[in-house]
Amino acid sequence: MKIDLHNHTSYSPDSSVDVRDAVAAARRSGLNGMAITDHNSAKGYIAAQYLGRADFIIIAGFELSAAEGHLLCLGITEDIPQGLVMAEAVEKVTAMGGIAVPSHPFRLGTGAGAGTLNKLNVRAIETVNGRNHSSRNSSALDYAASHGIGGTGGSDSHSLPEIGRAYTVTDGEGLSSDDIIQEIASGRTRGAGAGQNVSGSFRTMSKIVSEFIRRKGKHI
Repeated sequence: MKIDLHNHTSYSPDSSVDVRDAVAAARRSGLNGMAITDHNSAKGYIAAQYLGRADFIIIAGFELSAAEGHLLCLGITEDIPQGLVMAEAVEKVTAMGGIAVPSHPFRLGTGAGAGTLNKLNVRAIETVNGRNHSSRNSSALDYAASHGIGGTGGSDSHSLPEIGRAYTVTDGEGLSSDDIIQEIASGRTRGAGAGQNVSGSFRTMSKIVSEFIRRKGKHI
């Protein structure tokens, strides 16, 4: 199965994608499912949860802004305070029955980095991010392989054309949302798809910087 585990909608301050359009685009792209992971809020998933079908699952989650970087919190809808030390945030997600996955861990500014990853009890990291430069994804892939943990993939979409650029692959067919969470927790998933080339990465980083400036230097 192919599941895009990292997508933003209009419930994120840096995206205007309607949740219905996001789900429709993911289905058209041939995915078997997606996670709605808006910044620090599960409201996007709550709005989209009834749009799933027997052949297309929608996974709960959000992307938390932890102290050291961003963290995908999958399988839960309960709020977690922003700014927590990532190790504490991982413990909270696990206690709630979800799975915590450091997102784009080697991206400058919002990636946890190896120093933080070494302190975390996680079973997977995001190894393929559709907005990353390929070198950042390579660093994540190497880290996962050398530490014996699984990988996930997600487009990190903020617009419709980005959906499905990167995704998570797991064996088996007809798996439920809970099954997918268990597959990640067991380290049996891998990231696939593509990151960006130099020009694409430059455009994305320019957009991120301009949005950062508009927010007057505040991180999401």
